[in-house]
Amino acid sequence: MMQSVFKIQYLKAAFLSVLMPLVVVLVIFPFRELFTTTDIVMLQLLWVTWVAVRSNRRVAALTTLVSVACTDWFYVVPYFTFHIENIEYVVTFLVMLIVGLVISHLAGELNTKVRDVQAHASNSRLLYELAKKLNDLDSLEEQKQLFLTTMTAHLKVACDWQLTASKQFIYLNEQQAEFGGIAFAKALNAEQQALANTACSLLYQVQEKTLLREQSAAIKVQAELERSKNTLLRSLSHDLRTPLATIMGASSMLADDDIQLSSEVIKEQAANIYEQSKILNQHFDKVMELSKVNKLAENIKWQKLPILTLISEAKSRRQQQLQNFKLSIEAQQQSICFGDETLLEIAFANMLENAARYGDGSANMQFIETHNEYQIVLTNPFANKHETSQDEGVGLGSVICDVVAKCHQGRFELTLNEQTKQATAILIWSNSRG
Repeated sequence: MMQSVFKIQYLKAAFLSVLMPLVVVLVIFPFRELFTTTDIVMLQLLWVTWVAVRSNRRVAALTTLVSVACTDWFYVVPYFTFHIENIEYVVTFLVMLIVGLVISHLAGELNTKVRDVQAHASNSRLLYELAKKLNDLDSLEEQKQLFLTTMTAHLKVACDWQLTASKQFIYLNEQQAEFGGIAFAKALNAEQQALANTACSLLYQVQEKTLLREQSAAIKVQAELERSKNTLLRSLSHDLRTPLATIMGASSMLADDDIQLSSEVIKEQAANIYEQSKILNQHFDKVMELSKVNKLAENIKWQKLPILTLISEAKSRRQQQLQNFKLSIEAQQQSICFGDETLLEIAFANMLENAARYGDGSANMQFIETHNEYQIVLTNPFANKHETSQDEGVGLGSVICDVVAKCHQGRFELTLNEQTKQATAILIWSNSRG
């Protein structure tokens, strides 16, 4: 391949510097009586100038020498010899040679500067595009792979990621060797070395920013989890106090020998104890589910998930509570989202359970996708306004939804509109895939 390229370049140089000057003088030769030697020299200089601009200085210098020789051979008496009788022609040819060489030198410098400017513009464009694409990626591995692919294609030199120094190795940051660096398959020239150093510095800055962003997100999630735990304790305090008080009151009444109770009252109190025990059991199930959510939140698995399948699985988790519940879904058949499958199923299930428990048996669920987030909006009518006290909990189902949302860099909102008697629960989470 390289030999064929060199052969093509050699033939091109021979054509421009040897054949074409000869063609020029042969074309003019039948009309040589109409031109002076100086005219011929000017016509030859036109070709020398064109070659100097289009090619390199070596080819242009060779073209100048061949042009002088051809002019002497065909247009200076005696013809078809290199003998010069008139000293005037010597001066003409000497000036032609000097002018041709100067033109080739200046054109060569110009071409060199043009190539340098083009290379600089190409490198600047590469760095701009690379910075833009790297900042669009959230994964360190994806950033490294994009960098390696881009640099290999631009430099035409294979490169690979390494953590320890080797031959032809460039650290991302020499003060922080643990970041590793890039190893190149062969030595780079000065221009390539400068570009590679700048690109590696750029990659280091992007990766450092990504790590800081991940640490900030982790700290934020941890803070939100702590807040959720505090909310959970408040919710448990309220949600467990009421059934426990009922059970203690009913059981103490049944155990008091001084109180004479009819069979109907005994049956009623036993039913109260049973119902409140069921409520306590549900609360403990919620606590276990919340514990599971907190465990899964330590290692979220982002997956591509069909939204309708998620909703269907969430309904299956609360099959008993949703037996007579009517749910209308507004989502495209092919709608997808990204997130942890188990966590999102648990959150959707709790939203549906709350709507069934406090609503009239029907609800509408809508899936909305925006540029940077997903939303599940659940609306349902409710019949009565529930009075709240200062220490009333928000319900463990809402706490679970809030924890799931925070783990996905999102939030959970629950609003009650007393005028329209509509409850709206919105689960919002990011589509940045962690």
